[in-house]
Amino acid sequence: MNNIKRIAKNIGVSGLSQIFTSLLAFVILIYIARYFGEAGFGKYSFAISITALLAIFTNPGIDNLIIREISRNKKKANEYVTNAIIIKLPLSFLAYFLIVLTINLMDYPQDIQLIVYLFGIYMILNSFTHLFFSIFQAFEKMEYTAIVMIIEKIILTLLIIFFLTQGYGLIVLANIYIIAGFVCVILSLFIVYKKILPLVGSTYNASLCKTLFIGSIPFVFNTFFGIIFYHIDTIMLSVLKNDIAVGVYSAAYTPLLAITGIISYMVASALYPVMSRQFISSKDSLKKYTVLSSKYMAIIGLPIAVGCFLLADRFIALFYIDQFFDSVMVFQILALFIPLRLISIITGTLLTSIDMQNMRTISVGLSALVNIILNFGLIYYLGYIGASIATVLSEIFLYFIFIFFIHRYYMKLELHRHFIKPVAASVTMGGFILLFIGMNLVLLIILAGLVYFIILLLINTFTQEDKNIFRQVIGKG
Repeated sequence: MNNIKRIAKNIGVSGLSQIFTSLLAFVILIYIARYFGEAGFGKYSFAISITALLAIFTNPGIDNLIIREISRNKKKANEYVTNAIIIKLPLSFLAYFLIVLTINLMDYPQDIQLIVYLFGIYMILNSFTHLFFSIFQAFEKMEYTAIVMIIEKIILTLLIIFFLTQGYGLIVLANIYIIAGFVCVILSLFIVYKKILPLVGSTYNASLCKTLFIGSIPFVFNTFFGIIFYHIDTIMLSVLKNDIAVGVYSAAYTPLLAITGIISYMVASALYPVMSRQFISSKDSLKKYTVLSSKYMAIIGLPIAVGCFLLADRFIALFYIDQFFDSVMVFQILALFIPLRLISIITGTLLTSIDMQNMRTISVGLSALVNIILNFGLIYYLGYIGASIATVLSEIFLYFIFIFFIHRYYMKLELHRHFIKPVAASVTMGGFILLFIGMNLVLLIILAGLVYFIILLLINTFTQEDKNIFRQVIGKG
């Protein structure tokens, strides 16, 4: 199977599972938001954000490191996995201690403390599941990741709907997440040793553990800064404002984060192993994949951003019925980050694939710092509107700093010239939406998408190279 067909297959598998699981996750999100209201949803969002931030210490970047190393040499997979687990176990206890210590030092009410304790357990379980996901990804067996993710979301959906309809609260909700997390760890472990790796006697290797730990340091900082980048606004809104502000902001941010997460996971998980190999075998192909992937991310992200911006009030009304109307403007502002984040996923993956994870870490770290500084000022004066503006400005900064490091230390990528036609088609589509904005929402989305695609064709957006790739994907090239 050639690289293009392999990427397409893994994107397809990841895409179908991501769409299905994200729909279930969205059902969960909407149900929780509607059930608990702005304040309760704010508590839930804060607990998720702060435990995600502190649970990073259970994963010192090893997951990303072993994807790259195993994709280059699969014979060492068993040894890598065994020693990665040995490293993770003591770090998990350290991470949980930090979670408990931090939430107590922040002097939150007892109910929020207990919720954070419980979600901390879930995050630790989740870190082990993602270690096994990295094995699936390194072997390009994304169907196993899909199976586990689907089972987790089904468990969460059924249990959350059942128990919340019985009148239970956030404590029971957190325990449901722990149950789902435990099932995923056991199932992932079973698949790894039943379907991918033989159960051989790999043992503790001090030298390998040291290599893994030191080599993963850039990855852990990158992940840590990334989590700060994605979640610090929620935490700062909780500290500087209140649970209602967190709820209003999260009601807008979470659906958009889910949209970008679906697409990002599909593409990055399929591209990363291939790009890592191409850095060794074919740098010309690596450049081509980077440019084309960025072009497609712009083609996908720009119309979504325009549609979300123009139809924000209708989406919020659809999601939350008679609640969260204050989230409309937040939703509009945050929609602007969608194409930037999708393109940055490609350029960030390139930096990691070419062994320049240090530059990626510096980029994300600087962007996280910018985000924190902006949030301090903007949240103080503008509340959740300020947090949304800070997020978009930070995404712009991250995009340009990724490009700067790639140009300076690897190769020049003229990505911007591939964005002109998608921008023109998106603007035209936006005009169509404004002209028929009172139309049935589903029909309007379908017709707007059709208008966008026709405009792309009319202005010759797709080159012969794009057509050749399509033929290879469908097996005719």
